[in-house]
Amino acid sequence: MTTSPRWTTRPDGSNWGDFGPDDQLGTLNFLQAEQRLRAAREIQQGLSFSLSLPLNVPRAPVLNPRRKGPVIRAAQKNGVPVYRYPLANDVPGATDVISDDSVTLSPQYSTQWDALAHVGSLFDPHGNGQPVPTGYNGFAVSEPHDGDFQGTANLSIAPMATHGIQGRGVMVDLRAHFGDDFRRVSLKDLQQVMAADNVVVHPGDVLCLHTGLADLALTLSADEQERLRTSCCVLDGGDAELLAWIKDSRIAAIAADNHAVEQRNHTLNVPSGPLLPLHEQCLFKLGLPLGELWYLTELAAWLKANGRHAFFLTAAPMNLPGLVGAPVNPIATV
Repeated sequence: MTTSPRWTTRPDGSNWGDFGPDDQLGTLNFLQAEQRLRAAREIQQGLSFSLSLPLNVPRAPVLNPRRKGPVIRAAQKNGVPVYRYPLANDVPGATDVISDDSVTLSPQYSTQWDALAHVGSLFDPHGNGQPVPTGYNGFAVSEPHDGDFQGTANLSIAPMATHGIQGRGVMVDLRAHFGDDFRRVSLKDLQQVMAADNVVVHPGDVLCLHTGLADLALTLSADEQERLRTSCCVLDGGDAELLAWIKDSRIAAIAADNHAVEQRNHTLNVPSGPLLPLHEQCLFKLGLPLGELWYLTELAAWLKANGRHAFFLTAAPMNLPGLVGAPVNPIATV
């Protein structure tokens, strides 16, 4: 273990410093050339599956009211919309017709990766009795650039994007075992499903959890989207054994087709602690990225029909430095 000027004491159970004092990749350090080569051997038929929802799904902002669906507009030129715009308006005789647009979106509305800056904790990194907002490896949480706000200076999506997330995905089909009823999944539940389906997880793998919620978001009408609040499996972030297993397994990341991988709590049942204990364990203590609202249903069905659970996964997020989360179009190849 190394230490850093940013901290003299690290959270219990964390890996701060294990990958160097300035590391911003966390458990993606487990995903290197050896793991990519092993993952490539999962390509046997050459079939591919997009694991992204359309970015305007869910069809209503019911899961997180501060996140809104995308708004697309035509680009403007001198106050004129540049959409089906004949360039003959500018250069007589030109036959080109141009369309440009712009989009305003919440990067975490639909299929996305959480960057490590997305969730930090009030923590005392120097043992002086003064907890401060702190992120993975002791970095300041969402410290803005100088001047106008441009997002976080540390732990943004950029290191994940430039490292590239390409490796072995492993599907755990919770929906096949538990259906669409709401259920908190403990480590015991998870391991029972993995044993029943002969799922083997190696260090450096991306654990993918099929719950069916993204499928519901895609297939339910806009006025039925409220069902997303009370449907499908979530990991039990309050299960200490599950949190320990996530660290000990040395997986590179977790991606689920539900809203937050774990249940999104709004009240505490203890005097002090995290509302999102699995996020705290993964993003803050381990630097382990979380993917949310991935579309896994078609891939899960194919894997089950073919007696498989692993696949080659390419899932680099959009590379916009400063973001604390970003859209992704993951591609599975089998």
